[in-house]
Amino acid sequence: MTTEPTPMIPLHGGQLLMGSDRHYPEEAPTRLVEVAPFLIDAGAVTNDAFASFVAETGYITTSERPAEGAAGSLVFQMTDGPVSLLEPSHWWQYVIGANWKHPEGPQSNLNGRGNHPVVQVSYLDASAYAAWAGKSLPSETQWEFAATIASSDRTEMNIWRGAFPHQNDRHLSAPFTIPSFSKDAPRSGLHNMLGNVWEWTSDPYLAPIAEKPNCCPPKDPPAEECLTLKGGSYLCADTYCRRYRPSARIGHAKTSATSHIGFRCVAT
Repeated sequence: MTTEPTPMIPLHGGQLLMGSDRHYPEEAPTRLVEVAPFLIDAGAVTNDAFASFVAETGYITTSERPAEGAAGSLVFQMTDGPVSLLEPSHWWQYVIGANWKHPEGPQSNLNGRGNHPVVQVSYLDASAYAAWAGKSLPSETQWEFAATIASSDRTEMNIWRGAFPHQNDRHLSAPFTIPSFSKDAPRSGLHNMLGNVWEWTSDPYLAPIAEKPNCCPPKDPPAEECLTLKGGSYLCADTYCRRYRPSARIGHAKTSATSHIGFRCVAT
């Protein structure tokens, strides 16, 4: 299986006012940074692209490798009604057999999702793909620089619409993702950097665990090194987790995968 290479957008670099002092504490402090020129994937790596990598290399993702128990991964599941938003375990479940080919578990598949972002990939999986493609994962600075440009496109984001986590006005059931590439090309050339799926960066997450509610699985405390995720996902909501902004960030264990985390690559 082969697919066309993911198109890349050249960014000329410059200054970035990174972070925020007006939103969540883990985004502070605001600081001015210099960004060197780089190229970034126009969209998140798709299921079809990841399948080409696996077919050529035989790579086995972390969710497919049995650890202490059966292989599986974390899957978002809508609740039957309102629940406390302080406890993410209400809507996250470890599902045996969930992996990138079966994002919601063994009963699910990728039919009709070839152009959606690959999910259920850990930082290790994303790094392996990037190396195979002759690229790398973006630093947090590179990612935020690109997202700041993309945020001016005014395109509709794939975030939660309705009462989280039991009512979604746009999606009645999985898949909650949309294609990596929008139907209408954004002015920046960068598709769906905000919303849809969280995206891995190469920077360790050194901030305190976020005190405000967020859409990611609980970690109390993280058992291993966490890397920084950017961009928010289809689980972010105006009434709950407003992390679909360029400065927003969260940490996630590098060997863990979920049904709302993907990635894109960069090159210099």
